[in-house]
Amino acid sequence: MGKQFLVTISSSVDHLFGVKFICSFFNKMSDDRVTLFHICRRDSNDMNKILLAQWDDSASNIQGHLSVGTRRSINKAKGILGESKMSIDQIITKTVDERYGKVKDILGESSRGFYDAIILGRRASYSLQWMFERSADETVQAMIKDSSCSSPLWICPESEPGRKNVLVCVDGSENAYRAVDHVGYILSTQHQHTITIFHVENGNGEESEGMFQRAEAILQEHNIGTDRISRNSIRGISASRSILGEIKNGGYSAVALGMRGQTRGLLRDLNLAGGTTLKLISKIDKTALWCCP
Repeated sequence: MGKQFLVTISSSVDHLFGVKFICSFFNKMSDDRVTLFHICRRDSNDMNKILLAQWDDSASNIQGHLSVGTRRSINKAKGILGESKMSIDQIITKTVDERYGKVKDILGESSRGFYDAIILGRRASYSLQWMFERSADETVQAMIKDSSCSSPLWICPESEPGRKNVLVCVDGSENAYRAVDHVGYILSTQHQHTITIFHVENGNGEESEGMFQRAEAILQEHNIGTDRISRNSIRGISASRSILGEIKNGGYSAVALGMRGQTRGLLRDLNLAGGTTLKLISKIDKTALWCCP
């Protein structure tokens, strides 16, 4: 079954980290669909409007107008995707004027398009930091809790060639098990990747077994064989430090986790409006962060 991804791109050809990640992560993309999504800034000056007019082409398969830099970025992104055996017919390019701020505009497009994941490069992740730092903003909190943030967010720094496999963090929360389900769905046909189920213990360790069993059952529903699944539990105090340590040891391509965890255990401080996710976004290097609602 083909997946649908919303990949945000900027006007810089040097910041296509989201595009590069999916091309390095997937062995085959020909069955999937990618929407390259660019938001035009509000503060376009007269010179930028002239450039937009110069690049307006009604015959192209592009929705909206593009600046020179954005056109180059889109062409580069299509070239990268083409090299990964992705048919150009399966790439949609959409540009929109900024209306409510970049983060809200991205989440709005996601809710309308029923995407399996929103893929954000490093620049987009900085925009996410700007929004989620305002934990007291009731409007932002409501948007995260409701349908505005209904798709998993993949935050992709510059990837490192050769990285493989996914670390999925569990703490007994339903958000964590949805992260497991998302990983199973994405990796169901990507046999080159294994999955490590990860739990940080803060008690005597007895709670890990039940979490591992439920997570494995979810993965097996996606035809993930036991030969591709491993377990790892450690004792730790800091959730972010434990996750970063395991990423360093395992050299994972991606780490997946729920947006909100239990009051205790792994992810207890991992609300997207809190501090741990911001620490992970700023400190994770060469590994993508998959945050699942």
